[in-house]
Amino acid sequence: MDDGYRNRGAAAAYLLASKRCEILGLEHLLRMGQVVTAVSELVHAMQRERGISNLYVASGGERCRDRLPALVQITREAEGAFRDRLAQVDSDLAGVPGNSRLLSRIAYALHGLEELCTVRERVRELSLQPEAVIDGYSALVQSLLALVFEAADAAADPDVSRALVALFHLMQGKELAGQERAVGVGGFARGGFSNSLSERLRHLIDHQERCFQVFADFADQTQLGEWWNARGAEAPAELERLRRIAFSGAMKGAVDRALSDVWFRVTSERIDALRQIEDRVEHGLMALCRRRIAEARRDLESHRNHLDALTATPPDTGALAVFFDRGAAPGGEAVDTGCASPQLGRSLIDLVRSQSARLQTMSEELEQARAALADRKAIEKAKGLIMRHRRINEDQAYRFLREVAMAQSRKLADVARDTIAMSDIFRERG
Repeated sequence: MDDGYRNRGAAAAYLLASKRCEILGLEHLLRMGQVVTAVSELVHAMQRERGISNLYVASGGERCRDRLPALVQITREAEGAFRDRLAQVDSDLAGVPGNSRLLSRIAYALHGLEELCTVRERVRELSLQPEAVIDGYSALVQSLLALVFEAADAAADPDVSRALVALFHLMQGKELAGQERAVGVGGFARGGFSNSLSERLRHLIDHQERCFQVFADFADQTQLGEWWNARGAEAPAELERLRRIAFSGAMKGAVDRALSDVWFRVTSERIDALRQIEDRVEHGLMALCRRRIAEARRDLESHRNHLDALTATPPDTGALAVFFDRGAAPGGEAVDTGCASPQLGRSLIDLVRSQSARLQTMSEELEQARAALADRKAIEKAKGLIMRHRRINEDQAYRFLREVAMAQSRKLADVARDTIAMSDIFRERG
C-alpha cells in the first residue's frame, strides 16, 4: 500500500475516532443523568421525611406518629434505587480521569446515608431538637445535590450542561423551600419564633429565590412556561400571610400553634408543584441525552460511508491532495497532505473543519453554562472562609457576603472572589 493511502486512512480513522469518543461521552452523560434522576427521587423522599420528622419532634411526639414510618420506608426504597444506579455506573466512574472529586462526593453521601439510621432512632426517641433534625437531614441532602453539581460541571455537551445547571438550581431551590417548611413547622409547632429562627427563615426565602432565578436563566422555553404556571398556582397570598405571621411572631413572642398544620399544608403543596417541574426537567434531560446520542451516531455513520466511498476511488497519481485551497492556509500557502486523491483531501478537510467549528461553538457555549457553576463554587468557598475566620454559621456567612455586595452595589459572586483572593489574610488573622 502506498504512503498516500496509509495517510488518508489514518486521517479518516482519527476523524471517526473523534466522533466515537463524543458518543462515549454522551452515553456516560446519559448514565449520569439516570443517577441524577435517582438522586432527585431520594432527595424528595428525604425532604418529606424531614418535614414530618420535624413536626413530630417539635410537637413533642403529639403529631405525625403514624405517618412517619411510611415515609421512612419510602425513603429507604428511594435509597435502594439510588444505590442500584450507582452500581450500574461504577466501572464508568472509576475509569474516567478527573472523576476523583465526584467519587469523593459519592463516598461522603453514602456515609451520610449509613448514619441516617441513628438519626431516625433519635427522632423516634425525641432526643433531638427541631433545629438538629433540620441540620442533619439538610446536610445529607446537600451531599446528594453535590453529585448533581459535579455532573453539571463535567458535562461536555453545552445543551446537556445547560439542562443540568437548570436542574441543579431547581433542586437546590426546592431543597431550600423544604428547609423553609421545616423551620416554619418548628416555630409554629412550638408556638413561637426566636430571632435566630426568624432570620434563618428570611435567609432561606432569599436564597431559594436566587436559585430559582438561575433556573429560569437556563431553562428552555417549555420549562419556563411550566415554571410560571406553577408559580401562579402556589397560593402565594396564603404563603406570604403565614410568613408575615412567622416574622411578627419573633417580635411578639408567640404564634398560634394550630397554624403549624396550615403552614405544612401550604408549603408542601408548593414543594409538590416544584417537584412536578423537576420531574419534567429530568425527563427532558434524558430525552436530550438520547437525542444527542442518536444524532452523533447518525453523523458517525454518514462520515464513515462518505469516507469509505472516497477511499474506494482509485488514486490520481498525477496530483497530490491538499487540505487547504491556496489562500485558505496560514500565509496563503497550500498544505500538502501526502494523500493520493485531491477529492479525498478536500472531503477530509471539510469534515475536519466542520467538526472543529462545532467543537469550538460547543466550548464557547459550555463556558457560558459553567459560569453559573463557577459563581456558586466561589460563593461556597467564600462562605467557608468567612465561617472559619469569624466563627459564625453558614447562614450568617451568607448574609455577611450579601450585605457587603448590596453595600457596594456589586454581584455576590464578585464579592466572593475578592474574599477568596484575601484568603491569606484570613489565615494570618486566624
